[in-house]
Amino acid sequence: MRKAGLPQLATRAIVALPLITREAWDERFGHLLSDVPLLFADQLTPARLRAALVQTPPVRYGEALDAAAWLALRSALGTSGNVPKREIRVPSPVPTSSPRKADLIARTARHLHAFDLQQELIAKTIPPGPQRIRGIAGSGKTVLLAQKAANMHLKHPDWNIALVFFSRSLYDQIRGQVDHWLRQATNGEQSLRTAQHKLRILHAWGSKDQPGFYRTLADQVSVTPLTVDRTPQGSPTAKLLFACRALLLDAQLTGRSLQVFDAVLIDEGQDLVHEQVQLTFEEKQAFYWMAYQSLRPVARDALFDTGEPEARRLIWAYDEAQSLDTLTIPNTRALFGNAGAQVFGAGVAYKGGIKKSEVMNRCYRTPGPVLLAAHALGMGLLREEGMLAGLTNKADWKAIGYEVEGQFRGGSEVTLTRLPENSPNPLPQFTDEPLVTFGNYRDRQAELNALVSHIQQDLSEHGLQPSRQILVVVPGLDWAPYTLQREVFQALRAAGISVYLPGNKDVNVPKQKWPHTDPNGFWRDGAVTVSPVMQAKGNEADVVYVVGLDQVAVREDHIPLRNQLFVGVSRSRGWVRLSGAGMAGPLADEIRRVLAAGDTLRFTYRPPRRMLDAVE
Repeated sequence: MRKAGLPQLATRAIVALPLITREAWDERFGHLLSDVPLLFADQLTPARLRAALVQTPPVRYGEALDAAAWLALRSALGTSGNVPKREIRVPSPVPTSSPRKADLIARTARHLHAFDLQQELIAKTIPPGPQRIRGIAGSGKTVLLAQKAANMHLKHPDWNIALVFFSRSLYDQIRGQVDHWLRQATNGEQSLRTAQHKLRILHAWGSKDQPGFYRTLADQVSVTPLTVDRTPQGSPTAKLLFACRALLLDAQLTGRSLQVFDAVLIDEGQDLVHEQVQLTFEEKQAFYWMAYQSLRPVARDALFDTGEPEARRLIWAYDEAQSLDTLTIPNTRALFGNAGAQVFGAGVAYKGGIKKSEVMNRCYRTPGPVLLAAHALGMGLLREEGMLAGLTNKADWKAIGYEVEGQFRGGSEVTLTRLPENSPNPLPQFTDEPLVTFGNYRDRQAELNALVSHIQQDLSEHGLQPSRQILVVVPGLDWAPYTLQREVFQALRAAGISVYLPGNKDVNVPKQKWPHTDPNGFWRDGAVTVSPVMQAKGNEADVVYVVGLDQVAVREDHIPLRNQLFVGVSRSRGWVRLSGAGMAGPLADEIRRVLAAGDTLRFTYRPPRRMLDAVE
């Protein structure tokens, strides 16, 4: 890989022989290859490896690295310096005192975030068996899975690899990410187009015109795939899991193997589980067991032997707080039941040190104050009647980037503080204005009038672009969000603002029906996207408006609605405007308490209805 502007580095060449010790080599081969620098199995410890490298003479000499050169090298070879850049209009020079949102965003964009070692390891290592990745919203799970899939293909071009996800609106984003990492690692010599016969980007379900993971496996066992209209009434997840369970039963009855892949990576893993027993397969989550059965066993060898009779590369990433349809958390026990020990094997890491489970605690997308508000509102931490859902021990809160004081015992006081290093988005340093605000209006029309006014200011005074910088999110159950989406659409259009509804083919039209649709569409240039929460998942914008919170207030103790609130707020890279109409109940007061809390949340702990602890 050629990189311009890097210093000349000293280079050492050493041959690694990790399956034999120095003593065994000398006994068997004596002084054979004595002139070649060799690295043996008993030298594979940090101290001995470092000593061996230092003692090996360079084959090419270079200059010592200063701090600037070291940062340039890390940026060139690591994830941070190669993440696809957002296309934004950056003034030159960037004003350092302007309160315009466009200028503040430009200053933020110039601030490079160095990915930490954990994230580099997750992206670049290939586990010899299953791996669970638990990450908070905005921690870069999708970026790392895309990079991991690309690295797998480049190292093992003969493997059949699937990168699977739930939301169709993420198709273009994930394909773009994988293509970027393939090109970046090969100087443009390889791309998703050249790799797609082996590396496949698949929606969890799929359709006739865009085959997905389920349909691919149905074809594998010669079963006619179920369509949405041939499944019982239920949520999109429930319908998918019904189809997966039916496919597993068909494969079991016919004795046909589902094995077609060498590695399966799953994004949005929290959306592929359900608590309904009738949707499980032999006490296992149907989608995950289908994915596991689609994998060929990993070839056994002495170096990567996990100690178990069989291992398969199933890698899944999730954030339990983003689940909109279920209270099930996709940990090993919930996914595989008693078969979890068979799937994961013994121990917490594989031979060589790759962990079987990772927790990502840094949020690169959402500013700290916004993420704090998202967690507080999503979990109901400051509810008068106590939290609804959440973590119940210090270790798990620390694992997602918080500092904790107090004990999680009934009636005890607990204080949570989000550590700045775990929310490196620098926007809070550039403005004293609150990043999260709330408006409670007398009726819906007044709320919509205020929304139009705020968006007009964003477009004119603050210099924002309507697409990808502004997003309107509508919460609600059943058909309620679509009714509100239509009302927002009409209000914005009446003010002359272009609007796009996800899934439509065209801009500035109400919800379209097939064939005038684009199931993968989420953005259109020149238009503000107005989206239900489910379709907004995985997407992000600089300014997010979450409207119609009165639809959450009427059932403020309903955990799926709270999760919608969390997802909506955590879509933001910058500002969030919350609003509702006629909110006289406890939710409005709770929101005000959260916004007044600053960077620290203090509450009296009561055991929640839903525990999110990392149970295996």
